[in-house]
Amino acid sequence: MAKHLMIDLETLATTPNAAILSIGAVTFDPNSTVIYDEFYHRVELESLEGINTFIDDNTIEWWSKQDFDAQQEAFNPEGRIDVKTVLDDFYKFCMGSSKFWSHGSTFDIIILEHYFRELNKPYPWKFWEVRDTRTLFDLGMDPEMPQANKHHALEDARRQAIGVQNMFKKLGRKFD
Repeated sequence: MAKHLMIDLETLATTPNAAILSIGAVTFDPNSTVIYDEFYHRVELESLEGINTFIDDNTIEWWSKQDFDAQQEAFNPEGRIDVKTVLDDFYKFCMGSSKFWSHGSTFDIIILEHYFRELNKPYPWKFWEVRDTRTLFDLGMDPEMPQANKHHALEDARRQAIGVQNMFKKLGRKFD
């Protein structure tokens, strides 16, 4: 039984030091339809003070053009958690996972690594455990991902994990 982890972030920039709005993740078995557990935290933006983070005006403008529900979820001040607590909780959530997926090799994982470095915390993965859905989804087969609220970190993580499961089924390949 493999236990992989899918990560998705919503941010205020596209750089490696982007300010994080929310982190969503799910653990899943790539060889079945099982989603084990879910993780979702929205980051308290004030807790980013003292950390090298960036907010990009172009990304703020992009957010202003997104669906109203996505904006509400991303920017609602209620229920936000200090970034240090978010990363500690996320690190614990990652335990037991053997592969770490994100939608693109140069965004979510890179941003999280920046935060772990800034806070002098170890990464929950080794570099050889990181996987990229964009490459997998570009193999010429439809990953048949369900519709979801776009730009909601947990819903995007769940959707992308299902895409990985569907692709491995289509490829006829088992993954450990």
